[in-house]
Amino acid sequence: MQKLLFMIAALALSACVNVLPKAPPASPRFLISAVDAAEAPASSVDWSLVVEDPQASRVFDHTKIALAREPGRVEFYADGEWADRAPRLFQSSLVRSFENTGRILGVGDRIAQPVGDYALQTDIRRMEADIRGGQAHAVFSVYVRLVNSRGKVVAGRLFQAEEEAQENSGPAVARALDIAAGAVIADILAWTFENGAAARTKTP
Repeated sequence: MQKLLFMIAALALSACVNVLPKAPPASPRFLISAVDAAEAPASSVDWSLVVEDPQASRVFDHTKIALAREPGRVEFYADGEWADRAPRLFQSSLVRSFENTGRILGVGDRIAQPVGDYALQTDIRRMEADIRGGQAHAVFSVYVRLVNSRGKVVAGRLFQAEEEAQENSGPAVARALDIAAGAVIADILAWTFENGAAARTKTP
């Protein structure tokens, strides 16, 4: 009898239907890649570098991927996001890219490198997609200052790169922004080494 009751209970449970809605799949998360080392790296430098926390407006200072359909209006993609705050991802990628060159041993943020001969200050101006003729174009723009240990700005420049996305979607724009950011970072590396060396040779 006990066995029969157990079988009836099992059949009843198997007939139950789960009416709870399925959870939607999580949005994919994206990173900003570091620039690989050159095949023939130049000579190492004798100075250290602090990569400061990047400045950015609230539009870009979070995990959402921005879309500018028209001037003064910003939306965000629902089908993808950054794996961390966008400025933090850019800073981490910048530090790793400097490390990958093999030219500088002392480089990091203020936690890893509290004091340095130079500080690299960055201000993210744009990190978003533009829509032109129905096509999404990723735009990455950042102003960079190289500051010496006395707080004097020794060089400053605006860097910008664009990359056409394969489609107007969060994942496609994230990949295009990653390519654009890589081009900007490569330019920042060369510019920093050039101006850092030039400033060292000048008379104080």
